[in-house]
Parts: sequence; C-alpha cells; structure tokens
Amino acid sequence: MAQVDLSRIEVREANELIRKCGEDGENVDVLNPDARHHIGVGLTSPITVRVHGSAGYFCAGLTDGARFEVENNAGWGLADNIYNGTVVVGGNAGAIAGVAIRGAEVVIKGNMGSRAGQVMKAGTLLCCGNANFMAGYMMYGGRIIILGDSGERIGEDMSAGDIYVAGNVQSLGSDAELTDLPADELDDIRTFLDTHKIPFRGTFQKVQNAGQKLRYGSAEPQVRSIPFFSFSGKTDYWNSKVQEDVYIKSQIGRYRIRGYGGARVLPHMTDLAFRKTIRPDLADADIAKQVEMETEIGGINGANPLKLSMPVMVAPMSYGALSASTKRAIGLASTLSGIAENTGEGGMSNAQRDAAEQLIFQCLGGRLGWNIHDMKRADGLEIYISQGAKPGLGGQLMAKKVTPELAAIRGIPAGIDLRSPSRHPDILGADDLVIKVQEFREATGYKLPVSVKLGAGRVRDDIKIATKDEFDFVELDGMQGSTGAGSAEVLEYVGIPTLAAIIEAIDALEEIEARDKIQIVLMGGFRDGIDAVKSLCLGADAVAFGTAAIVAGGCIACMQCHIGQCVTGIATQDPEHEARYKPDLESQNIHRFFESVRWQMAAITQGLGYTDVRQLSRDDLVALTPEAAAITGLPYEPEHRDETEAFAIKAS
Repeated sequence: MAQVDLSRIEVREANELIRKCGEDGENVDVLNPDARHHIGVGLTSPITVRVHGSAGYFCAGLTDGARFEVENNAGWGLADNIYNGTVVVGGNAGAIAGVAIRGAEVVIKGNMGSRAGQVMKAGTLLCCGNANFMAGYMMYGGRIIILGDSGERIGEDMSAGDIYVAGNVQSLGSDAELTDLPADELDDIRTFLDTHKIPFRGTFQKVQNAGQKLRYGSAEPQVRSIPFFSFSGKTDYWNSKVQEDVYIKSQIGRYRIRGYGGARVLPHMTDLAFRKTIRPDLADADIAKQVEMETEIGGINGANPLKLSMPVMVAPMSYGALSASTKRAIGLASTLSGIAENTGEGGMSNAQRDAAEQLIFQCLGGRLGWNIHDMKRADGLEIYISQGAKPGLGGQLMAKKVTPELAAIRGIPAGIDLRSPSRHPDILGADDLVIKVQEFREATGYKLPVSVKLGAGRVRDDIKIATKDEFDFVELDGMQGSTGAGSAEVLEYVGIPTLAAIIEAIDALEEIEARDKIQIVLMGGFRDGIDAVKSLCLGADAVAFGTAAIVAGGCIACMQCHIGQCVTGIATQDPEHEARYKPDLESQNIHRFFESVRWQMAAITQGLGYTDVRQLSRDDLVALTPEAAAITGLPYEPEHRDETEAFAIKAS
C-alpha cells in the first residue's frame, strides 16, 4: 500500500503518483487531503484509493475501473463522468454528485446536494440520506436510489433512467411521473444495498420519464425549402422566405428549426478592403512557399501546441449533425492540409480519430460522448459554452438522426429529439470554470491545450473570463456561423456579427493588458483566404472554416440539415442517404479548397509587402461602409469598393 501525503506535495504531483501506482497495480492511501480538489482525476487502473479525510471538487472524476473510498465528505462533482468503478463516501457529498456517470456505482452514506445525477448515462447513484432539489436533472439513463427524502422537482427534464425514493417525494420535475415499482426492481435494489452493506428493508416510490416531451409535438413538414444561397441575399421586407415561414408556422404552431446561420445582411469581412492595391494575378504559383504561415496554437501555458501549416483550422461540427463519412472526409482533408480538426459536440468516433492527424475533443454541457479515454487520445480539449448561431443555447439533434449507434456514443436514448443543456452542470461562474479547466489538465497530465468555444454575445466580458481562467485559446464564433439545427429566430436575431466579435475581443484584452496571454481563433461565415487575411489583420491568431468546408465537400445548402434525409449524404445518419457520400473523393475536394485558401493568404500577405502572416495589422485595412467603420474604428474609404470587387474576382 503506497502513501501519498497532500500536506507535503501538491495534487498534481499526487495524481501522477497515483496513476503510477495504478500502472504498478498498487493501492494508495491519500493522507491529509484537506478537501483538496481533483484527487485521483484521470486514473484508469483497477486499484483502490483510500482518502483519509474529506475530498474537494471532482474527486474520482474522469476515471475508469478504480475504487475510491472517502472517509468523510466530498465536494461537488463527485465521480464526475466516471465510467466503471466504485466510489464510496462515508459522509455527505456536495452538489451534482454522480454528474454524467457512465456505468459506475457511487454510494453516499450521508446526504447529497442539488442536481445529483445530472446528465448521468448509466450506473447507480445511491444516497443513504436526503437529496437536495432536482436530483436526476436531465438524466439520460442509469438509476438513482434515495433512502431519505427527495427534495423538490425530482427528475426534472429526465429523458430516461429510473429514480427510487424511500422517503417523501417533495415534488416532481417537468415530464416526470410516479409509477408502480415492479417486484424484480425492488429485489435488485435490495441486492445492491446488501452488496454495499447498507441495512435497509423499506420500500420505494419510482420516478420515471412521462414521455410527453421526448419529441416535438408536431414535426415540420418536409418541404422543398428555398435554398440558403437564394434567400440569404434578399433584403425585401415581404419576400418569399417570409411567406414560407408564415405557412410552416401555421402548420406546426411553434418556431421553425433549420440549419446554417443568420441570413440577414450584416456587417462582415466583405465590408472591409485592403488599403494597398494588390495584384493576385501577378503572384508566383509557388507563393505559399515564400510566405511564412506555420502557426502554433495552444502552447501559451506549456501544453503541446497544435502545429498548423497555416493559421487555419476546421470549425467544430459534430458526428450527429454530420454523417460519419463526412467527418471522415473532413478529417482526411485536415491531415492533407496540415491543419486541425474538431469533433464538435457529439463525441469522438474511431473514424474521425484515425482520419485527422490533429483532433480537438469538445465537451458539451450534456457530456455527450465525453470520456477519459478519448480525452487521452485527443490533441486538444475544448469546453463548449455556446456557438455563434445560437449563443447561450445548447445543441439540438432531431430524432431522425439519433440512431442506436449515435446514441451509444453519446450515452443517450435512441430516437429522441435531443435538446442538450444550455449550461454545464458544474460551471456556474468564472471561479467554477477555472477548476474545471484544471480538472481537464490534471486528467491528461497537463499535456493538451484546453480551449473554450464562445458564441459571440457578451464578448468583452467572456474574453476576460477566458483569460483569467487560463485557457490556451478561444474559438470565437460570430452569428454568421452555422449550425445543424436551431430556432430560425435565434439564428437571425441573437448574437453579434463576427466582425464586431473580434473587435470587442481585442479591445477587452488590451484593456487588461493581456493580449499575449491567450490566442483567438475566429470563425463565423468565412468563405476564403481573403476573409482569413482580414481576420488576421484585425487581431485573430487563426481562423476556422465550417460551412465552407462542407460546401467544398458537396453540400448544396438545401436547408434540410435537421430533417436527417440529406440528399448529399452529409447531414444525415440514414445509411441509404449516407451511402451516396464518397469520403475519399470529397476529402480531396475539401483539401483543394484549403489549398486555395493557403494560396490566397500567401498572395495577399506578399502583396501587402510582408513575408510572414504575423506582420499583418489593422493598418492594412479600410472600411467600405459607415457601419463597418463604426464597428472597427477603421477609416471609412468607400472609394476602394470597385477595386475590392475586382480583386475578389482575380483572387478566386
């Protein structure tokens, strides 16, 4: 039995020792824990860890296969996202005990705090005392056993799983109901209690999902929608798209859901021009070799950075919104172009991990597909707060796309309209967020960069919080960014344009003298290398392409992303439709698109008189509209408009 004394060493060193003991098959006693956070995080060996005292936040979090015994109390987030294994707490546990567990047994011999078992997927959470409010909030599976009283709104917005309460059920949550307890389930509970030597012979009330809100009451009729490229350019007040929306709403009685992003005419990179006249037609065919574009992202705080052949990445797009074949094609293209791919919010598949040489693994509030094993095989980790198409909101995935295979990866029931939570269960503010970032770093040995994805809303405040919490970089997404499914009203009227987002971000960092403490990857409606260079001039460290990448790979923008029957095989999980997609062929098309971006960036950079993209600055730009001038503070020089249009034609 090894001993780790936290009065002598820091948690980071202690966790390294615990993991080493795990590799050697040696059990561990943790002495003088003094409620330290992150004890045992990232352990994936079947050893026993005994904590002699109380533990802080996220004890036993992000683990698989181990047994943890905490003598006294545990802070919130106990056993966060644990796969298999056992956690036993001799006293009380804080809020969100058993959050997002995927198969473990968690036993709390005292009381537990609010929202216990939130977004749990599988396993058993036992509370021998009383539970605080909203136990089982948004749970997707597994079971919660409460020997005392339940607290208010038990089972709030649960999709599946079972909750058993021996004491009083104070009140039920939305779409939860009391039902009869089958005898075999009671026997199984008693067997579980006997296994853990819990003396109890009472009976239980059972709480389960009532099945009223698992799917929208009415589905949108599948119509031949007006394509995005057609309606997005119109400015007429009473146009054909408005009439289509009125008709559809008269049939379904709620807001419409669609993909893509805001279609209104908004200030964007097209409203800027280069101060100097550039002749891209005169650029050398090998111009990309003459301009320094290699960029490292994510190494500011000592992690292994992403090494990009140019300051370009693929924007986060999930397996779920997109087909597995499409994700494979994008991953292959990212490897060919020497840039980084992103899993998006739906978990990591083997296909995309094998295809992408550099892959960022994204963590959503619902912890969909999130697990320690995929964290360790990622090249970067990202906390999703929101996206530009729907800032402040979680994702939506319609039932047609939630296939058994996808549901297994995400850890959710198949065939439901998935509305993932808009907030992370364990992040209520900046101070919680920094502890979460530290947990990710602890679990992966501080080797991987940790980023945050922010939908452009309160950018000035958000970017300061991201800097305070020591993220390695921010993926900042303006409202021209797209989604696979979202409320049309949110897409059009919530958030701020990409152009305004980068200006607010840079201004905020300069206010706190922190421009060199964090990197910014800007995204949201970028079409080509021209947009990318303008973004770098405004202060972005890199840009990310999403919609342009899938258009390059065959998307026809037919506005059926959410339906699940995409005719090109891109935005679907239907095998027949997906079979139409040729990932090896389309990966070459996407790669060629990225190479055109590379050529444009190099040609423009050289045309402006530079040999390195890091030499670009605001002084290279002017504004073509009064709105763009007001947003950016750039000089208003509309006389550049004609030459800008001619330049765009030549550069393409």
